[in-house]
Amino acid sequence: MAADSSLSPEKLMGRIQSVYCKDFVSYSEITFHPKHYLNVLTGPNGSGKSTIVSAIILGLGGEPHLLDRSSSVSDYIQSNKTKAKIIIRVYGRVVNTTETFCRVINSNGSSNFFVNNKDTTKKNFLSAVSAYNIQVNNLCQFLPQDRVQVNLSTYTCDNKYIYLSLSFVLKDFSKMNPQELLLNTMSSVCDSELTNNFVLLKEMRAKQTTVHTDREKEKKDLAKKEKRLEQLQATVSQYKEREEVKQNLQVFTAKKLWIEVQAGEEKATQIKTNVKEAKIHSDKMKEQHNLLIQAQAQIQKKKIELREACLDKTRSLDKAVSEKNGIISQLDSLKQKIRENQCLLEQNIQKSLRNATEAEKVQQLVDNKNEELEDFNKNKSHIIAELEETKKSVASSRAKAMDEYNRRKRLEQQLNDEKIPEITAYKHKIDRLKNVKLQKIEELRMKNPNLVKAMSWVSQNKERYKLHVYDPMILELTMQNNDDAKYLENVVKQRDLFAFACEDKDDMSDLINELCVKQKLGVNIIYCAPADRCLYSPTIPKSELRAMGFIAYLVELVSGPIPLINKLCASYSIHNIPIGTDAVGNHTSSIPKAIRVYFGGNKKFVVTASRYRPESILTESIIRGRNQLIAVDSQQLAQVQKQYSDAMRESNNIRNAITTTDNEFARFQATAKEEMEKERKLKQKVSHFDNLKSEVEVLRRRLASLQETDALDAVKKTFFNSLKDDRNKIIEAETKLIKRLEALKILDLEKKLTQTKTSIYNAQHESESDALKEQELLSKTATKDFEQLLQSLEVQMNDIGKRKSEIQRLCNGELPTSSQFPFKKEFKNIESMDIKQMREAIHDFQARLECMKNINSETIDSYQELQNEVKMMKENIQRSIDEAKTIESEMSQLYDRWEPRLTTLVETISTKFSEFMQSIEYVGEVVLSKSDIYDFDSYGIQIMVQFRRGAQLQPLDKFIQSGGERAVSIAIYSLSLQHVTQVPFRCVDEINQGMDAKNERHIFDLLLKEATKHGSAQYLFVTPKLLRDLNYNEHLCVSIVHNSKTVSLGATFPKI
Repeated sequence: MAADSSLSPEKLMGRIQSVYCKDFVSYSEITFHPKHYLNVLTGPNGSGKSTIVSAIILGLGGEPHLLDRSSSVSDYIQSNKTKAKIIIRVYGRVVNTTETFCRVINSNGSSNFFVNNKDTTKKNFLSAVSAYNIQVNNLCQFLPQDRVQVNLSTYTCDNKYIYLSLSFVLKDFSKMNPQELLLNTMSSVCDSELTNNFVLLKEMRAKQTTVHTDREKEKKDLAKKEKRLEQLQATVSQYKEREEVKQNLQVFTAKKLWIEVQAGEEKATQIKTNVKEAKIHSDKMKEQHNLLIQAQAQIQKKKIELREACLDKTRSLDKAVSEKNGIISQLDSLKQKIRENQCLLEQNIQKSLRNATEAEKVQQLVDNKNEELEDFNKNKSHIIAELEETKKSVASSRAKAMDEYNRRKRLEQQLNDEKIPEITAYKHKIDRLKNVKLQKIEELRMKNPNLVKAMSWVSQNKERYKLHVYDPMILELTMQNNDDAKYLENVVKQRDLFAFACEDKDDMSDLINELCVKQKLGVNIIYCAPADRCLYSPTIPKSELRAMGFIAYLVELVSGPIPLINKLCASYSIHNIPIGTDAVGNHTSSIPKAIRVYFGGNKKFVVTASRYRPESILTESIIRGRNQLIAVDSQQLAQVQKQYSDAMRESNNIRNAITTTDNEFARFQATAKEEMEKERKLKQKVSHFDNLKSEVEVLRRRLASLQETDALDAVKKTFFNSLKDDRNKIIEAETKLIKRLEALKILDLEKKLTQTKTSIYNAQHESESDALKEQELLSKTATKDFEQLLQSLEVQMNDIGKRKSEIQRLCNGELPTSSQFPFKKEFKNIESMDIKQMREAIHDFQARLECMKNINSETIDSYQELQNEVKMMKENIQRSIDEAKTIESEMSQLYDRWEPRLTTLVETISTKFSEFMQSIEYVGEVVLSKSDIYDFDSYGIQIMVQFRRGAQLQPLDKFIQSGGERAVSIAIYSLSLQHVTQVPFRCVDEINQGMDAKNERHIFDLLLKEATKHGSAQYLFVTPKLLRDLNYNEHLCVSIVHNSKTVSLGATFPKI
């Protein structure tokens, strides 16, 4: 498409030139070329209008959650396809150029991104898109259908054209508080500096509040600590006096200890002299003892040598005895072996005799089995034939049993899936026909408790109203039968079917104030003029329409209060809506043009006049009943009861057939079981004869083994050879035994001689041992005396050391001999005092110390620590005051920059909002609300509206305004926001949901006026219906989306 010469390159940049989709949702392949201004996409539901908007959002890098249809982008791929492709071309920065954005969606949920046919990352792709100021997550630029949800405060319904309220998913403007509305408005206008400054101001305010709170708290803590310091002052004075007494006690104690140390050192000198004398005597005794020990060692060495010689003789004798016993054991083993071989020979002889007897038995058994095999071979063909016949019989019985089982399953399925649900449905239908109104009320109680609560209140307070107040129409109106109810349900809007009706307008205002404002029940209330007769009659007589299949007008099928009938005639022209049979569809071309809506069977026909062509457009749709209206039909009740009886009879017949089938199944199962047992026996018989051959072969091999005679001769020969070898070994062993016995006698004599020599030597040297023991005792006594003196010296030195350590503890680690001793002066003053006077002075100081109050040193530490804390707290308070001044200064400077911009933004939005509201005969404004200049948490935007003359401006609220009024307000607010949001194009999908015909036209006219101004942004507006008599101009393009099986393959459409 060539660029519009009336637009500058700056205005044209970023507008969509074309949208291409392949294998995306319902489209196999399309290319959409939007115009530069307002583009209206219309067409039947499900034709793919919203799919184009979805393609634009996803094709420009948007995520699936923006559409609220699916969480996975792969769900947008057409069925049976592996990937989808979207190409968006926008006008470039240079004249007559375009930039291409391509996204390929894969079945695994991943995507490939291309800019001007070059592969790129998602981050770079989004950067390239945002360079054109395209914001897919901005509701002012993109408002897809699935971000406009259906929301009704009393009930839900599948028909999206009934009375509904418009709300944004996530945050409905009408549900936001003023603070949330302000934040979302600033985000929508895409002014990051404005939003960031607002967040920064709130943070500064919060920090200022926190600093002030902390400072006040710290002041209170400071006062408490200062008071505590005063209380501790007296305790500190007592502590100092006590410390002075303690120091005097330390000085006198140290002096007493030093006198004791000097006396102890003199005593230690005397002990050292005694230790030296004891050491000399002890060493002399040890030397004499060592000489005796050396002589005794030589005697012990000789004794050990004699003892070892005796032990050697004993070991040699034991070894000879062991060898003698081994030879005797060898002789016993050889004799035992001869006896065992002899026994084995006798056993083999007996075994040979038994094998001969057993061979005769095996021969007899082989002959018997051969005869049995010959008998079987004669009858083999007959047995096999009988087995095959039995198998066929078993298969036949099983097949018949399975047929009966399948027949039972079919009957049982028919009973459970068809008859029982049918009987239950008939029972429910009979109950519903007998008491319809109470059922309707109970249904409403479950689905819409607020409506039932409102009905109860109206019933209890009817006397306060001038004229009659009617319950909702679904309870006041009655249809002739259920089939007729669907016609009225598909004509009258749900908001009116569920609305209260008042015959007086003052009563209506009072009821709205009570139920909607005070009780906030969210119900609908309408006005119907009082009347005693129907004021409307058909334009065309019914007689002229009978030939076309029509039976009656809709007004004739409805019975109820006359004012409600007149209201339906005035609002929906039910007196001019004919009802007919299916034959009506054959006469659509003959129906008078004055009839715009009519029904034929289950079809609704709507005739729409075209502005550009003389012929009309006929829309045909299938309708369904919602079972909302009351219809009691005695003829229908009797028919349903008859159907119930017939269904029960058929159900019993099926149950009887199931019982018969079960009996036949059991009979066939028993027959099959008998035949299977017979088959098993025959197979067992055949198997037995197959095994008989192998048994005969085994018996023959056994017989051959038993008849062998050479084995016994071999055993005898082996026995005699072994006996000869064992006899030679016995002779050799006995010769060795005689030699060992002679050696034993010699060894025994040598052992006795060595023992005699040892006894004589021990008796000769027994006196030397007694002398050694006596000298050892004298040496130990001398040593003990020396050690006792040494220990006394050590005790004396330890005592001196302890006293010195105690002096050092009392005197800061120094002794009186040190130049650093701290109490030299004090020691000099008490030099003349003896030890007794010292002890008396120490006792006096101890008594004074005990009389003083014991003060914990931690108290003094606490006092000093508290002094430091008070000082630090005073410094912190001063820093807090300085910080608060800095924050206030910075916040004031930032506020002076931020507040004018915010005020200008709100005033701009308010001006546009007021203009738009005034253009459709309503009043509205947008105000900036706050409780204090620096209370930024209270800053908010309040939408004020007035929909009734004489009433005051009221905040937009779901409990005050109706759903349609809120939808109008939100739509106009969105249009107002667009004047402060500069984007190259905008997409809006079915924003007219929930509006009545009047407001819908107002909003569409506003949109048409704003979107077709010269230089305005490109606009894509999606709607399922196109209003009649629009003010078309050269900047408006209407595109009709067709996607139906009725469109012929290969059909071509004119190029735009």
